[in-house]
Amino acid sequence: MKYIQILLSSLFVGLFLIQTPGYSQEYNLAIYHADSLVLVDGPWHQEIIGRGITFKQIRFESKELFASNQCLSILEIAPGSLVRFGLAAEPLLTTTEDLAKKEGALAAVNGSFFKFTDEPNTIDFNSVDYLRIDNRMLADNTYSSSGQRLRHQEGAVAILDGVLYIVKATSERGWERYLLSDHVLCSGPLLVIDGRIEPLRMESFYTTRHPRTVVAKKRDGTVLLFVVDGRHAKAEGMSLEEIQKTLLWLGAVDILNFDGGGSSTMYIDGKGENGVVNHPCDNREFDHLGSRKVANALYITF
Repeated sequence: MKYIQILLSSLFVGLFLIQTPGYSQEYNLAIYHADSLVLVDGPWHQEIIGRGITFKQIRFESKELFASNQCLSILEIAPGSLVRFGLAAEPLLTTTEDLAKKEGALAAVNGSFFKFTDEPNTIDFNSVDYLRIDNRMLADNTYSSSGQRLRHQEGAVAILDGVLYIVKATSERGWERYLLSDHVLCSGPLLVIDGRIEPLRMESFYTTRHPRTVVAKKRDGTVLLFVVDGRHAKAEGMSLEEIQKTLLWLGAVDILNFDGGGSSTMYIDGKGENGVVNHPCDNREFDHLGSRKVANALYITF
């Protein structure tokens, strides 16, 4: 088994060397390989929270991963688990845990990008990205002043009969309206699709470490809901390149970025004081009480 893990890590290293645009040959390959093994073989806390649903969490407190301290939380939902995915939204910004509780959800993560407001909004539910729930469009995509698609609209999660898919935007404006799904939420950047690594821009949003929320899928249909904490000495967050590497090492072939920063939250029913299992940073403390109010969330239920 150890040999297989090392072999897989070596294959992922080769994948990045071949496919990542702008990859620097000066990157220390030995460190890169060590990072993958530290992640895969690390001391993961694992807990079964439902049939086919595993909560995993790991902390690196001595800068073992990407030469940084990290706290990673993963919900792994295996195919055949009978879980149904859904999207939740309210006209007034609401914390991820409260959105999840209203749906009777087993677990949830925050959704896509939004505008801050203290007033109820039934026009677009404060979302700046396309949002469809129960076949009802609640928000359309916004565009740049030049009419260009925004980076957080490069892909979408589409849910049909409770099954989650990750899809890539086409060149056609309004493509998301034609998705045959009950629930649709655009987001991005899209990091990997069908095993193909998407190019990353050399912009601060991509290169700076932040808390991140990501949705990913493995080849066998396993869904990974992934949250990395950040903006704290105990958890520094990740760049989008580091997110790509991390999720590829964990076996993902589709990876879509959700809203991050102070929004990054993972909720599991019955866990702790309020169900929040990561360390949201909006209160600037490394605890479970710093959840930001958001526009929407992705949840799972039976």
